[in-house]
Amino acid sequence: MRVFIALAGLALAGCATPPLVRETLLSGQTMGSAWTVKVAGHLPASAEELRAGAQERFDAVNLALSTYRADSALSHFNNDDSGQWVDIDAELGEVLSYALSLAEDSGGAYDVTVGPLVNLWGFGPDPASWRVPDAAAIESARMRVGWRKVEVDATTRRARKAPGVRVDLSSLGKGRGVDRVAEYLDGQGVTNYLIDLSGKLRARGVNIRDERWRVAVEAPVADATSAQPPFTPAIIELADQSVATAGDYRRFFEVDGKHYSHIIDPRTGWPVTHDTVSASAMALDCMQADALATVLMAMSPDDALALADRRRLAALLIARTNGEFAARHTPAWPLK
Repeated sequence: MRVFIALAGLALAGCATPPLVRETLLSGQTMGSAWTVKVAGHLPASAEELRAGAQERFDAVNLALSTYRADSALSHFNNDDSGQWVDIDAELGEVLSYALSLAEDSGGAYDVTVGPLVNLWGFGPDPASWRVPDAAAIESARMRVGWRKVEVDATTRRARKAPGVRVDLSSLGKGRGVDRVAEYLDGQGVTNYLIDLSGKLRARGVNIRDERWRVAVEAPVADATSAQPPFTPAIIELADQSVATAGDYRRFFEVDGKHYSHIIDPRTGWPVTHDTVSASAMALDCMQADALATVLMAMSPDDALALADRRRLAALLIARTNGEFAARHTPAWPLK
C-alpha cells in the first residue's frame, strides 16, 4: 500500500516563487523494495556520497530487523528458544520496545508475533492455500502468538521470549529505515528532501518550487472488474513529517463470496471484518506512521480513530460500504 508523490502543476509566468536551482534524485534497493530520495537545492556533498550514505543506513536497519536474513539481529533472537534473557542489538531493542508499547496501547490489535496466523491464512512465506483454516488450526497457531510472550529492556539491550515465538517487525522496519536515512541527511546538512521507501515517506523543508512537499494517498481499488465508483485520493502537504498507508485491497482471497484479507486480527485469529479498506497515518517519524497505519487496519474504525487521537496523530480511514467509498479522519488530519 503506497503513498505517491503528487504531480504539481506549472506555475504561471511572473507568479512563481524562484526555484531552488535544482532537484537531485538518489535511488537504490533495500528490504526487497526500491527507495528514492529527492533533494531540492544545494548538495553539501556529492550525489554519490549521499546516495552511498543513505544506502548504508538502509542496509544497517535491514541487518538488524530482517526476518529473511539468517545473519540479522532479529533472526538470531528468533532462533533462541531458551526463554532466557539474551543480549540484543541496540537497533532491535529500540524498535522492539516501541512495538510492544503500541501493542499494549492498542489492546493487542498490534502484535509483532502474529506471523503464525498470517502464514496459516496463506499470506506469509509459506505457499498460499486460499482456503479458510479449520478452528483447531487457528487455535493451534494462536498458542504461538501474543505480544506478552516477548519482553525487552532497551536500556540494557536485552530481551527474552517464550520458546517457539517468532517476532516479525516488517510492519515498521521500512519506516525505521526511512528515519535513519533522514537522520543521516540532517547530519550532512541537507535541509530539503523527500524520502520514499515503498510508500513510506518522510519529508523535510520544501521542494524546488519553495513549497511544501505534496503527496497523494493511494485510492483503494477492488479489482479490474469492479463496478465501484473511483475514489479521489487525498492530497496532503508534508512539512517535517512522515506518512504511511496500509490497506486490504491488494492481498486477499474470496470463498463463497466472502472476502478474507491479509490483515489478521491477532486477538481473534481471523481476518478483520469491518469496512475499512485503507488506513493512512501521519507522524513526525516514519516508524510510528508505518506501524500505526497497520494497527488502524486491524481495529474497528471507532477504536482506530480513538487510538490515533489519543496519540495526537493524524489518521485517515477509507471504508467501503454498500459499494461506495467514504472517508473518516481524526481532527489532526489536514484537509485539502
